Amino acid sequence: MRHSLRLLLSLLPFLLIACGGDSEEAQTGTSSAHAAGGAPVKQAVQRFRSPDVQALRMALDLGLHRDAVELLEKVDPLELGIEHPLLLARLATLESRDVDVTPLIEKARAAAPTDARVYATAAELHAASGRLETAASELTRGLEACGASPELLRAQGVLMICKQGRAQQGIDLFLRALSYDKSLPFTVRPRAQGYLLLAKVALSEQRPQAALELAKLSLSLDSLDIDARLFFADVLASNGEYPDAVKVLEELQIEGLDRKSELSLMYKRAALGELVLGRKEASLDYFRMARAAGLSDDELGSGADQLAAAAKLAMNGGVESFRAGNLDLARIQFERALSYDPDSLVVKTQLAAVLFQQEKYLPAATHYREVLDVAIAEQLALPDPIHIFLAKALYKAGDANAAKQVLEAYIVRDPEGEWVSATGALLAELK
Repeated sequence: MRHSLRLLLSLLPFLLIACGGDSEEAQTGTSSAHAAGGAPVKQAVQRFRSPDVQALRMALDLGLHRDAVELLEKVDPLELGIEHPLLLARLATLESRDVDVTPLIEKARAAAPTDARVYATAAELHAASGRLETAASELTRGLEACGASPELLRAQGVLMICKQGRAQQGIDLFLRALSYDKSLPFTVRPRAQGYLLLAKVALSEQRPQAALELAKLSLSLDSLDIDARLFFADVLASNGEYPDAVKVLEELQIEGLDRKSELSLMYKRAALGELVLGRKEASLDYFRMARAAGLSDDELGSGADQLAAAAKLAMNGGVESFRAGNLDLARIQFERALSYDPDSLVVKTQLAAVLFQQEKYLPAATHYREVLDVAIAEQLALPDPIHIFLAKALYKAGDANAAKQVLEAYIVRDPEGEWVSATGALLAELK
């Protein structure tokens, strides 16, 4: 194995020289490109190019399992020749059926021992599974059996991006391979992963703008990669682009990918970022969304205090507006207070009173019922007869039976309660 690695390293300079991509031949993809002392790069193989086959290659490249399975059923194995077992080997790797990979590779190798696609596929699948020495050995065998080729350049690129700190070399190899064969398959996701690795390095080196550009390059190739999208949100936030960062995570959540944890933390991160920038209202909105997404007051930290302060300020403004007879402004302020403190029974009660005065009886009843349900569940002593307010709102809303049930339930629940007399009187009126 060590001998194979040494041989690969001795041949690698010829690969790199032959694939420099600067010559006219390299740019046009013609065969037998030579550089001083370099080995020729062979003519690109003639691949079967039906739409289904090309879609199949792309599905396997991007890891789209369902699409790959469906497309495999449509293609003709005889038309594909040795590529068919190689595609099956890629599917087996995608399905984590490593035990099936080697027999499929060897079947193709037995049929075409000098086809670079065999060795390239073997090297790439071994590298992707973490067997880097085996991948290097396959590359050496491929060079010996086939000579330099775009496929083996691509495979060398895959091996490079699987090694720490070698992503840029991998990208360079992919681009050189494509300079010889512009339609070379199985280069999209590897390039996307290479750019993603470079982006992560850039961010770790405190180069957020470079990281952002590299992350965009990665997603331009593979827009469905979850890791890349999560990182993209992170790097957007690192560049102060909080609305866009939040949008990326919200889209993942909408797609059913359950990224609520990352989203709630991003809301908090955005809130703190907006606060630093002096945008207090935007900061409060993000803190509010972070709480709604599941962060506790302890997890919100100072954000919880800021929400409480904002809720109190809005509530006081609502009280003043209510006393001044400005019901519309009072409602707006109480609703704002409730958005900052959605569990406040005081604010719900005040908002319900305003809604009742505005003859919005059903919304008023909704808030009164929420207050009453919490009080009953937690055995709280309310300072006001909320059940009476609720019954009146329900009656005004046209539901007399529900109003009576609320009053009767109070008498049963608290037959010696403070408001039994008033409750009975109202019940008699409703009957």
